[in-house]
Formats: sequence, structure tokens, C-alpha cells
Amino acid sequence: MRLILAITAISFSLGCADPKPMASSNVRAITSVQLLNEAVLGSSPTDAVPMLLKHSNATWTPKQVILDYKDDACYGAMVHYDRSNSFYQLRAAINSRFASYENPTFAASPTMGIWRIEDLGFSIQLSINNDEDTYTVIYILFVNLKTIASKLEELHEKEPQLFHEQTVDDFIDSLKKTESSDTSAPNGH
Repeated sequence: MRLILAITAISFSLGCADPKPMASSNVRAITSVQLLNEAVLGSSPTDAVPMLLKHSNATWTPKQVILDYKDDACYGAMVHYDRSNSFYQLRAAINSRFASYENPTFAASPTMGIWRIEDLGFSIQLSINNDEDTYTVIYILFVNLKTIASKLEELHEKEPQLFHEQTVDDFIDSLKKTESSDTSAPNGH
């Protein structure tokens, strides 16, 4: 009976060990994720901008990176990570750079994360892609409201039947007059 009590006491004491070693391994896990270099957003395909941030100890690198270009400027990126590590680890890595921008509505979600980086003019979305069996991180530049107004005006002229005789002129004018939060977006995107 004493042997069983001794084994039980040892088991409980081992299970209640100081969590500090776990915390340091979590820090290593966060820094071992290689993230997209957000400076790629707005760059042209010929700019010498590294696509990924450098991490000498990165052990979890993207499985695939897709960059979207329009008018010779990158306006978005989709980064796929295999599921060899946790969703939380990827969220924590993004938060190591952008924690103050995380949308609180999704901060505790086990399947979605949203960051809106106003001062740099882009957003990040983290989600689980069950079709590809990956975690997907999407980076996208904000669209300039004047660009939306121009495109809407073009569409209204070419396809007026889409608007069901609704007046959109006032709406288009208000978009054109609105100061965009991202005046530095490339080519109005």
C-alpha cells in the first residue's frame, strides 16, 4: 500500500511541474515559423524583396506561396502551411508581429484569425483549409475607395441593366470624394 501511495505521490508531483520549461519551448516554436515578408505587398515582380522573412531557426516553412499581381504590383498573397504543427502555433507566430492588430472577435477562435493592419494598409486572415489539409494565411492590400468608384462607374456604363435602374451616381461621387486610408496603395489598389 505504501508503494502505491509513493508512486501516486510521485506521479502527481511530476504532473504539477513548473510550467516555465513549456513556456520557453513555446517561444522557440513561435519563432520557428517562417512568415511572409509583408514588404512584398505593393512590390513589383522585379523588385528585390525577399518573399519570406529570414529565420535561421525556422523549422516550419510554407508548403506553398501564391502571390497575386495586378498592374505590376503584388496586391495579395496566399501562404499554405502543412498541418505538422498546431493552428495556435501559427496564430502565435503572426501575433509575435501583429498582436495589437488582431480582431478580438476571432482572437479565441480555433479555426479563424483576422488582423487589420491599418497603418500599413493590409489585412491578414488565418484559417483551416480542409480541402487542401493545410492552414492558410491570406495577406491582402486594402482597396482604394477611388478605385472602387471608377470600377463601379465603368460597370454602370457598360452594364446598366445590372443596376435595375437604381441611381448609383451619388454613391460613386461619395466614394470618389472619400479620403482613402491607404493613399500609398500601388496603382490605386
